[in-house]
Amino acid sequence: MTMKSSIILPFMLGSFLVATGCTSDNNNDQQADSETTPSAENQNVEAGSDDETESEQVSEKNSDTQNETDENTGTSNVESSSVSEQLKMKQSVIKLPTSFPTKEDVEPKIEKNSETAYTVKYQTSSGEEVATFSGTLYNSAEAASSAMNEFQSGKEVPSYSEGATDLGHGITGYGEGAAGHHYFSWQEGNWLFSISSLTKDDMDQPGIAKKMVEYLETHMLPAPENTGAVLVDYPQGGKEVQVDIRWQEQDKVYRLRTDRVPLDALEMTTSVK
Repeated sequence: MTMKSSIILPFMLGSFLVATGCTSDNNNDQQADSETTPSAENQNVEAGSDDETESEQVSEKNSDTQNETDENTGTSNVESSSVSEQLKMKQSVIKLPTSFPTKEDVEPKIEKNSETAYTVKYQTSSGEEVATFSGTLYNSAEAASSAMNEFQSGKEVPSYSEGATDLGHGITGYGEGAAGHHYFSWQEGNWLFSISSLTKDDMDQPGIAKKMVEYLETHMLPAPENTGAVLVDYPQGGKEVQVDIRWQEQDKVYRLRTDRVPLDALEMTTSVK
C-alpha cells in the first residue's frame, strides 16, 4: 500500500462515522419530537376540551349573573295556571299577573269566583298585601265601555299650554289645581294616566310621571279595546298611595289595585298574561 492510500482510507472512515452519528442524532430528535408533540387529532381534542371548559365557565358565569339579577330586582314570580284552573270563568278569557315586586313568596287567594267575575288577592308569605286583581264579564262590549267611561270621567286634565310639562319620549303631561287638590294627567296610546294629591302636600307629580313614562319605554301594558286608565292617588300626607288600573278588552274589564308605588303597579300590570 502506498502512502497516499494509507492517508485517504482513515479519512474516509472518519467521515462515515461522523455522518452516521449525525443521522442517529436526527432520528433521536425526531423520535423525541413525536413523543412530546401531540398529533393534530390530539390537538383538536385538547382544544375542544379547552373550549368546552371555557364555555362551561361562561355558562356558569351567566347563570350566576342571572341569579344575581333576579335577586337584586326583588321580584317574585307566580305561576298563574294553577289559580286559573280553579276559576269558573271561561279559561280563554282569564288573565292574571305573574310578577310581583317583592323578594318574599307571593300566595294567591281567590276571593270571588263565578262565571262572570273573579277576584284574586295576592299577599306575601308573611301576610303583607301586594295587590288585588279582578276580571269582569259584561253583557256586551258597550256595557264594558260604559263602565270604563264612568271610571275615567273627570280624570283627564285639559290640554292647555300653561300647565304643560315635557315628560320625555314625545309625551306631554298637564297639571291643574282645584278645591285643595292638584291633578296631573297624560296620554300614552290608548292609556290615560292621572295623578292626584292634596295641594298642600306639594307632591312632585311631573317627577313621578316622568319615571312612569320612562318605565313604559321598556315595558308594555296590555292593549285595551278602546282605552285603559291608570289612576294614582296620594291621600293626605303623600306618604301612602293607592293605584287603580283598569282596561277593557271587548266585553271584559280587568282591574289591578295596589297600595304599592306606581312603578310596582306597572310592573304587575305589564306581567299580566
